[in-house]
Amino acid sequence: MAVKEFLLWCVVLVCVSVDTEALDQSPEVQVYSRHPVSIGKKNILQCFVEGFHPPKINVTLLKDNVEIPNVKKSDLSFKEDWTFQLLTHVLVVPDGKAEYSCRVEHQTFREPKIFKWEQ
Repeated sequence: MAVKEFLLWCVVLVCVSVDTEALDQSPEVQVYSRHPVSIGKKNILQCFVEGFHPPKINVTLLKDNVEIPNVKKSDLSFKEDWTFQLLTHVLVVPDGKAEYSCRVEHQTFREPKIFKWEQ
């Protein structure tokens, strides 16, 4: 029984000593294209969100402030510091006029934040 108690206390100690800096971390957001922009040519718009905690997050890609359909998302994954990361992406054809952006909703933001793609 002593070995089981020892192992239990080891688990408790590990849980208590986990770095609490991961709590309530705001996401860092990057909006970019897979390839250099060429007007009229297909490209992949990507929004990479990382370093956030807790893991609940909404990431929406927008064209002229309207949600873009058929957006794909990676699986939510975590980093060594127990914060999370997510990649969203979609096929676009830049025309030089439309404004593309990424809207991120997370509990560390008072309201959703918009991050523009600087072509």
